[in-house]
Parts: sequence; structure tokens; C-alpha cells
Amino acid sequence: MDGPHLPAPRLRLHIGCGTRLLPGWINIDRVARVPGVVTDLDPTRLPYADGAVEEILAEHVFEHFSFAEEAAIWPEMARVLRRGGRLELEVPDFEWVCARFLAAEDDWREFYRVGHPDHYAGCGRALDQRWGILQTMFFGNQNGAGQFHRSAYTEAKLHAIARHSGFSGSLVERVFNKGGQALRAVLTR
Repeated sequence: MDGPHLPAPRLRLHIGCGTRLLPGWINIDRVARVPGVVTDLDPTRLPYADGAVEEILAEHVFEHFSFAEEAAIWPEMARVLRRGGRLELEVPDFEWVCARFLAAEDDWREFYRVGHPDHYAGCGRALDQRWGILQTMFFGNQNGAGQFHRSAYTEAKLHAIARHSGFSGSLVERVFNKGGQALRAVLTR
């Protein structure tokens, strides 16, 4: 007799974690250089078997992938998730960003200030000014490598990509956080 059979450990991936590390998760980020973060994994070609992952969390990272990466990453997320597994993600609500940008005041003021702790100056995080935080929702922060936005998402696009990539269910809701309105999606395999 070869002893008790223990259940396989729950494999959970936190993609684009930045410095927000989750205990018990594999925290993955190409840019973050903090202890405990895996930086050498390509999320379009994960080293996990089909159905090996129980849960994936991706907070404000999918908008950083190019069109070619986007075409590869969605099927890859579906491939590694087990049946019943879930992908939870949050991305800027591009329809909200466009409407808010067009309604905002077009009065350019200095935005980035070198040496400022969060790089915001002038209009900074004001959502009533076009050339501050609203501009970064289109293009990304651009203060470092990997921060450029290269794709955008709407509720309809998230539902369509989920179906196309093999997810059996998708729930998308609008949430408001300090940076503006975002889409939070929970996709099940």
C-alpha cells in the first residue's frame, strides 16, 4: 500500500500582479521586480498542463497585450483552466473612457512631474480634464516598460471573446474605482 492519496494542490495564477502579492497564488508580472513575483512566464504560453489551473486573476493587465498577444492569451487561459475553473479580470471600460474623455474639459495642464511620488501633477487624477488620468486610460501610464495600453475592451467584446475562446459562461459588471469606471468579468470554463 502506498499511503494516503492527497488531493492535488490548488493552482491559482495572479497575472499582472505588480507589487500586490496574493499568498497561496503564483504571482506573475513581466515588469514587477519584487521578491516572490515570477517574471519569466509568458502568459500566452503557460507551462501548465491542460486543466491544471483552478483560478486566474488578472487585474488591469489584459489591456497591455497587443492584438497578436490577445489572440493567443484568451485561448491559453481557457486551456489551462480546469472545467468549472474561473478567470476573473478587470479592464478599463473603454466605452466609459471614450464618453468621459469627450465630455471632459480640453484644457491641457502639466500632468507628469518627474520626481513626484506618483508622477501626477496639474490635473492629475481629475476626471473632468482630458489630458490627465483619462488620457492614460487610452494609452497607459507610459512611465515605464510594459505600461502602455495596446488593446481595449467593452462589455460586448468580453462576452464575445469568452464564447470564442471556449468559456462556458461570462458575467461582466461595471465597477467604479479610484481610476474611473472598469469592467469586471468572471469567465467560467
